Amino acid sequence: MNNWSELSSREPTQDLPRATPRLLQEGVTRYTFVHNDLEIDNPSLEPSSLHFVSPREYGFSIRGFQGGKTAWARDFANGTMLVVNADGQSHVLSPRGGSRVLFLDRDGTLLQDSGSAMRVPPRAPDLATVRLTLIATVDLQGESPEAARALLMRMVDRAVLSGALPGEPDIRVLEHAFEGSAVLSADDRPSSTHTDFSQLLDL
Repeated sequence: MNNWSELSSREPTQDLPRATPRLLQEGVTRYTFVHNDLEIDNPSLEPSSLHFVSPREYGFSIRGFQGGKTAWARDFANGTMLVVNADGQSHVLSPRGGSRVLFLDRDGTLLQDSGSAMRVPPRAPDLATVRLTLIATVDLQGESPEAARALLMRMVDRAVLSGALPGEPDIRVLEHAFEGSAVLSADDRPSSTHTDFSQLLDL
């Protein structure tokens, strides 16, 4: 899996965005990028992480590699992200078969293989589903309400992906999704200025 030499050489493209490394746990890094104001870590899924989608929707294209392998690929300023099937040999993906996301630096060194992370024998997880309802009042500072809504979603997304701070309980978010977002009218705004959280646990 470490040999990902393209069949056709290509000149580096200027002004590409950078992929952002996120430390999921010790020794496991996941590279992400922003698409339509949301951070994406698996280009074979919609931003909600619930439905399969072609990586073409995120600007990926099919490339050939030595050994007869093919992959969905997209270049970034700090490397190239690849999406392949679970066997790591082909760009042909299946919703049932899952996918692997790889990230190579500019020298071709493999920095991420989500398939390798999945092969580590996990402990039996103690799972719970948590639902949070966030209502926030913002000072628009000249921006539109829609811009504020998009910014709040990005802020929450970044906070969840960043994980717990040092010294906090080692609770790890395995997956998350936004159920919805909206800008409330004046009549729908809560009378309290405090952020309202409600929590539902399904054990």
